[in-house]
Amino acid sequence: MTKKGTLTVTVVEAKNLKDEDLIGKSDPYIKLILNENNTQATSTKSGDLNPTYNETFTFNIDGNKHLDIECWDKDTVTSDDIIGKNDVSLSHVISKGTDDVWVKLKSGKLGIRSKGEVHLQMTFEPIA
Repeated sequence: MTKKGTLTVTVVEAKNLKDEDLIGKSDPYIKLILNENNTQATSTKSGDLNPTYNETFTFNIDGNKHLDIECWDKDTVTSDDIIGKNDVSLSHVISKGTDDVWVKLKSGKLGIRSKGEVHLQMTFEPIA
């Protein structure tokens, strides 16, 4: 099975995000992390805990096994706060060519507190 190719990821939406702000509502954005040198992020959605993004990103895959998903709360005065994170295995999209998945965001040392979900649509085009 070829593990080199182009991965296209559309961040469709997020739902039930946990509000991390004491005043007002969180301003969430989603980070997609293939590795330390290949990170992309959506735009920020102000005050929306069920945001729609419909933003598409492209990654060159070379043996990568998973994609890290992080949801952050954009802060203007202090540093951004992480709302939750998880990763998604790329084995299904690599073998089938497409995947439509809801990724549950978690936090805490054991990763047991639910922080919402992110909807991803992915396609993989192998290099011939």
